[in-house]
Amino acid sequence: MLSAPHSVAPRPDSRLAHRPIIRPLVALCALALLVLTALVPAPARAEPPRSVKVIDTTGSVDREVLQNELSEVGFRTELDLVVLILDVTDHGGDPAQDTALNDAVLDHARTTDPSLLSGDGEHYADGTVILALDPENRFLGTYAGEDVKLDDDGFSAVQDAMREDARDAQWRDALTAGAEKYSDLLHRPWWQHPGVLVAAASAVGAAAIWALSLLGLRRAARRRMDDTLPRYQDVQAKRSLTDTAARTLPTSSPYAQAALQDHEEYGRRIIDAERLHAELPDPQRRSWGWGLASAQRRLARDYEETVGYLDDTDDAILSAADLLHRLGDWQAAWQRELDPLQDSLARIESLRSEDEEMSEQERAAVTDLESLGRDAAEEMETLTAQLEADRIDPDTALERLDTLTRELSAAVSRLRELRIERVAEDGSEAGVLRAATVDFEDDEEHEYTSLRARRHRQRVGTSGNDVFWSLSPVLWYSSWHDESTSELAEHRDPSSTSSGSTSGYSGGGFSGAGSSSRF
Repeated sequence: MLSAPHSVAPRPDSRLAHRPIIRPLVALCALALLVLTALVPAPARAEPPRSVKVIDTTGSVDREVLQNELSEVGFRTELDLVVLILDVTDHGGDPAQDTALNDAVLDHARTTDPSLLSGDGEHYADGTVILALDPENRFLGTYAGEDVKLDDDGFSAVQDAMREDARDAQWRDALTAGAEKYSDLLHRPWWQHPGVLVAAASAVGAAAIWALSLLGLRRAARRRMDDTLPRYQDVQAKRSLTDTAARTLPTSSPYAQAALQDHEEYGRRIIDAERLHAELPDPQRRSWGWGLASAQRRLARDYEETVGYLDDTDDAILSAADLLHRLGDWQAAWQRELDPLQDSLARIESLRSEDEEMSEQERAAVTDLESLGRDAAEEMETLTAQLEADRIDPDTALERLDTLTRELSAAVSRLRELRIERVAEDGSEAGVLRAATVDFEDDEEHEYTSLRARRHRQRVGTSGNDVFWSLSPVLWYSSWHDESTSELAEHRDPSSTSSGSTSGYSGGGFSGAGSSSRF
């Protein structure tokens, strides 16, 4: 008797599994070849300057030594190199003016050396490069004829090359460094531009990182599946218990309503989780390439997030039922309700040290807050004892905790307003301080998962409240204090960007290329 042929699941085509990584590798090789080609030095002319002229009216350098050094600098074209070392005040310049060196160089050309100017007097002469230095007033400058000029960034780069030696009063080294930088930038082939090389190298690096990241993302997706599967199985095992707990919640309780809303979302999400689980391959039959495709990684991520929500929510529903019925481990659930207030009370005593410049009114507000904290601590101990002795129902105890939270929030709000009144110098600064709000309960480090927190978030939603509220008011204030201090400092002293080199001249009628800066 012939046996029926076994059904064999089709194996994924290995070529398809590897396809997502082949194209980036081909691009990687092509870009690497481009970078290597760009790094091969191209034959270029290395013309020494046609002439070198050093004019030093300040006695700052050995003219002959500097002239010899500059004569050895190679350029890609013939040019005349001129060095001007002068004092802008000798040319009627005001050192406080950013254009003082520009004006002094132009004045020298017009009054002493007209050969530095073009025939119409509106530009510097063709084939002329000028490096200028004012050691006394700490100016650097670069100027050039229209045929050998650099762009604005190039002029600034030459000055940057000179700046460190100039600050050390190494005038000769500064001017030599400027000439060498100018020779490097002038008529440089486009493919040797650092920006091109950086872009190509970045592209190569990006392709390599992309390929490696793809493998890393593949591993992460598979790990998500493996880590989430046990949680999914645990959710399914607790599903009946969770549904039963939700059905037993007292519908008249405002706090139970929060848990019941969570259960409604739980019911929707568990259907999503079952659908996602069915779409995932069995771990034993998962192909090598599973996880390379973005759709597969998205599937694993959605599965992890959905199951994570369910795993957290079923615990919250069971905990709410325990607390409201005082069954099982209800004391642990009650402690989660106390945690935000206890964290605030523990922080009150440090408020004075956070701000040593408090006004008398602020110190009085902190004193009131300390008194309120002591009363709240006693109240929480009393509520705990009454719950354990069954002399108070959970809803009444939770409502009393909310009342204590509102009282602390109001006291903290007064303290905040007093600080704003002291610190803000005008209405604009007061607005900056008030705008520096922090959504403390959404901070993962301080997120509270208590029943009161869920009820408050569901009641308020995104509409906000006129009355200040925080589940842990004093911790909120501490975060606001730090945030508002930082934002006020930035408001008062916004970071300014440097203007870099200064081009232009105080007088009109001249359009020579070049700029100057300070060191």
